[in-house]
Amino acid sequence: MVAQAICRRLGARDAALYQALRMEGFRRETRAFRFAPEDEAAMPNDEAAARLERDYVVGAYDENRLIGIGGLSCFTGAKTGHRALLYGMYVDADYRGAGAADAIMRALLDEARARVEIVVLTVVSENARALRFYTRWGFRPYGVDKCAAKIAEGNYLDETLMALDLRAM
Repeated sequence: MVAQAICRRLGARDAALYQALRMEGFRRETRAFRFAPEDEAAMPNDEAAARLERDYVVGAYDENRLIGIGGLSCFTGAKTGHRALLYGMYVDADYRGAGAADAIMRALLDEARARVEIVVLTVVSENARALRFYTRWGFRPYGVDKCAAKIAEGNYLDETLMALDLRAM
């Protein structure tokens, strides 16, 4: 267990560690994400590095070990530039409940407050733990994307759409 996770923005040099932790999450929590491990495995390292340079992606560390990640991607354009998408939150199962997710969220929302007015996200509707976490941080559901992901044997996962209006804070 980590006493207090240290967070920092990830850059291109962190691409391999970032992808490895994403792959771990997709493999361990197959029903918690809309993405499949094979989707991430097909992403070239330079594309992951470009994502880390373009978006604001935070990593939580226990000493030198990357234990959690989360990203913020700002929309562009005159009509949508006031919004950002929070994505890819994952904390290694061995570190859950120790504050790493809160540290990541704090860092992402600090960045968001400096850049946008509204943060949106999607979460698999059956992921009760994640729904409670996002609700605790002030996100509110505003809809459901039915059958957002198709999984094995023709089953589907719905996603809950959530938003946090930073203007109200």
